[in-house]
Amino acid sequence: WLEHLTVNQRVLGSSPRGGAKAQPIGWAFCFFIFDLMQSITIESEQLKVGFNTKGAELCSLVDKRDGVEHMWKADPNFWPRHAPILFPCVGESKNGKIKVDGESYSIGRHGFARHELFSVVGQGESHVTFELRSDPNSLRQYPFDFVLRIRYNLDGPKLTQSFEVVNSGITKMAFQLGGHPAFAVPFDRNESYSDYQITFDQPQMLDRHLLTKEGLYSGETRLFLENDSSFGLIYELFSEDALVFKNIESRKVWIEKKVGGKRLEMEYKDFHHFGIWSVPGADYVCLEPWIGCADMADAEADFFGKDSVISLKPAEVFSAEFSIALHQ
Repeated sequence: WLEHLTVNQRVLGSSPRGGAKAQPIGWAFCFFIFDLMQSITIESEQLKVGFNTKGAELCSLVDKRDGVEHMWKADPNFWPRHAPILFPCVGESKNGKIKVDGESYSIGRHGFARHELFSVVGQGESHVTFELRSDPNSLRQYPFDFVLRIRYNLDGPKLTQSFEVVNSGITKMAFQLGGHPAFAVPFDRNESYSDYQITFDQPQMLDRHLLTKEGLYSGETRLFLENDSSFGLIYELFSEDALVFKNIESRKVWIEKKVGGKRLEMEYKDFHHFGIWSVPGADYVCLEPWIGCADMADAEADFFGKDSVISLKPAEVFSAEFSIALHQ
């Protein structure tokens, strides 16, 4: 929560980014920020889903049919998040900077949207829409005016997460976009992590793109799946960071027990890169659909030259979505 308070100092007119010195925050301000943060719940007959206005983050996914919570509990001893939104970049930027029109801007891994307080601009029993707009703080990190809307909609046992990016400025903008939801594994406390597997919707050849310790791509690849569609979950799988698959042919993936039964399925038709990640020893796995990915270690590209970057002219709109479904 301290990270949240620091980033949102702009509420009082200051920002630790862009050169301004971070000032001590009093307890009155802490309570003020917590009052701004809201928890939102939507429901269908099968699911109860919870969100936080900080980052428009999916925090809870409860199957009402069996009472199982399927989101990771955000244990700070391993990883203190549930499902951050990755915008306006995915992964690490070289030296923590992006370059636009010859100017460099400092920006954190996965961008800044996950740190920000979103507004709720629409809500019903089974849907909610969050909105984030560019402001002086975002412009110090990313020099484009934008509107980012995140809509969550329930339809029975399926939750669809939709993204809409609007160029609200007067110049062309560029961005990357991604999801990072962490799902609790095992589904049953009497089972173990290694009882589960990841299964894609088709057999395929998958090369894993390797990362440096700084989170950049080394340029090396390693064959991961050879005309196969599934692999077992073990903690050691993530000892070299995320499994990253670029230009993946599959459009669905699920977490399931090796012997069958309930499965959690993700469909990601608008996303062409895919990451799978966890902290070794933690009982969760992240399924991460991406448009774009981290920089290469040996090159510093202009932001418009980043991997799979989306460009929008003024007033243009980009949309994408992925869905999560629980099948008994």
